[in-house]
Amino acid sequence: MNKIGAFCLTYGITIRNRILEYLLENQGLDFAVGDISRELEISRPKTYEIINDFLNKSFIFKSRIIGKTQLYILNKQSARVKLFLKDFKECLKIVVVEHSIKPKQRKTLKIVQQV
Repeated sequence: MNKIGAFCLTYGITIRNRILEYLLENQGLDFAVGDISRELEISRPKTYEIINDFLNKSFIFKSRIIGKTQLYILNKQSARVKLFLKDFKECLKIVVVEHSIKPKQRKTLKIVQQV
């Protein structure tokens, strides 16, 4: 199974968030639905359902066709996608901070975060 990232750990481990996180991680690349399905181990029908929803919300757009395969890309012009990208970067910053502090400080940080 694909490793769950900081975005999903922050906003919830749902299929929709896993696909969104995949798109954010690969924001400059074209992708095929089959690639996402295979990479995230999600059924093709469910992946298509979510991709169609993302298309309708303009989170992504069709970029090109290679052979019989439709490729998509993240729509960085969308206001919501800009917000997702900002949140994604903030989640990554938290991971860097958590991994750069000493184990004893990590325990203290976890206690403070839980309060």
